[in-house]
Amino acid sequence: MVKAISKDRISGPILIVLPKFVGDAINTLSAVELLRKLYSDNEIYLLARPYMVELFARDEFYNIKVIADERYSKVRLSVFALAKKLKGYKFSMVMLFRGSFTEALLCKLAGIKTIVGYAQNGRKLLLSHALTLNVSHHYLLRYCRLVNEVHGACFEQFNVPKLTYQSIEHTILNNGKPSIGLYFGGKNKGGRQYPLKQAQHVIALLQEKVDPNFIFIGDKSEQIDNQKLCEHASSLNIACTDLTGKTSLTKLVDYIASFDLLISIDSGPMHIAAAVNTPCVAIVGQGTSPWSLVTPKTSNVVAATSEHSLRLNDNLLVEDISPDHIVQLTQLLLLPLKRVGIKKSKQSHSGQHINC
Repeated sequence: MVKAISKDRISGPILIVLPKFVGDAINTLSAVELLRKLYSDNEIYLLARPYMVELFARDEFYNIKVIADERYSKVRLSVFALAKKLKGYKFSMVMLFRGSFTEALLCKLAGIKTIVGYAQNGRKLLLSHALTLNVSHHYLLRYCRLVNEVHGACFEQFNVPKLTYQSIEHTILNNGKPSIGLYFGGKNKGGRQYPLKQAQHVIALLQEKVDPNFIFIGDKSEQIDNQKLCEHASSLNIACTDLTGKTSLTKLVDYIASFDLLISIDSGPMHIAAAVNTPCVAIVGQGTSPWSLVTPKTSNVVAATSEHSLRLNDNLLVEDISPDHIVQLTQLLLLPLKRVGIKKSKQSHSGQHINC
């Protein structure tokens, strides 16, 4: 049984060390909300990779501040230099939402006395409050447990993550057709990438059955893959817009929030869609974690899976997800919008009421 933290002893700022990938970082926001409810008057800072700073800095839900982790910037600070910088904030407590030894060492060197995290990767002795990781727990629950259990398990439930976004004015989003974002991944995604030929079939079927605006998204490493899809669409006289590698992370969030629907592999854009309440068809083959541990806990995300596949090669599981199935799920999610004849409305992210 981990010892409980006395809230009255946490009088100064609180630090949260975020994971390195955007999808994982978004999933910590449920736990951030619990922490904010416990410490309504304390300053809460997120230590984030530089590419995520702008995204979390514009937050309007959790009253948080962001510190750029300059170990991963052009400056390339050492652990010791960053620890010295963090020491100046006089943090009372840190929540380690990344499970590496280095993060625990960083916070120890920064002089933070209350360090909460999972006892993994040989760092137990560096933690003041060490929990045992249950690998069967959903990622949202993993982060929330770190807050809840060291505070006497006073919460019974948590809310889903929510991201702040800004509305976008663009001709492709305002021509009366449904706007569908497409993220099939690139070669860098390995067994998660949806095969080119099948992705082309999805596009052709959607054009026939839905006649939407197609908007391709992705990072610079995926430009070649998406360019091939755009060229195929053009050969069929299907108009599309390619935003691959052309947006910042915050602008990508704004675009995903503006879409009527996103089709995405199991990756960051899927978690963004869940956090901005955009309907999403998730293509789930072989992921980086079991699907049951990362599936967004929102009704607006449905999965096209390979659960009945008998493949022995994990990297080929995604091939057993048929384009027809993806399009059927897309039509199912678009149906309510078609009935009312308007763009989707953004509903409240308030979720269930929680107290402590």
